[in-house]
Amino acid sequence: MPGYPEILQIIQAFYDIAKKDVMIGYHFRVIADFDEHIPRIADFWNLQLNGKMHDKSQLPFQLIKVHIPLKINQGEIHRWVKLFNDNLESSVAKELIDEKVHKAWMEKVDHFKEKLRAAI
Repeated sequence: MPGYPEILQIIQAFYDIAKKDVMIGYHFRVIADFDEHIPRIADFWNLQLNGKMHDKSQLPFQLIKVHIPLKINQGEIHRWVKLFNDNLESSVAKELIDEKVHKAWMEKVDHFKEKLRAAI
């Protein structure tokens, strides 16, 4: 599995794209300190993939609870997942991760996607 530095790089690359996306970018652009939130997101994925955290002061993660007030619709969830998968495929091409990690990461994404869909 990738370490925290690689996860952080992948997450930063993803949100660089997602913030500009015509369908979902507005969710991120309205958060004044969103770039400061990136390490927290990377820590979330480090915990999911490796069972480790870079900064334990970030706990607790309440992924579903914090996203409900955003009123994310099903199409936006689908778009986020597509862009995230595309970013992971790009990370495979750049040899930041391998196909096994890509698959494992997308399994985690699918898990949380279903939890979020059920909550909204």
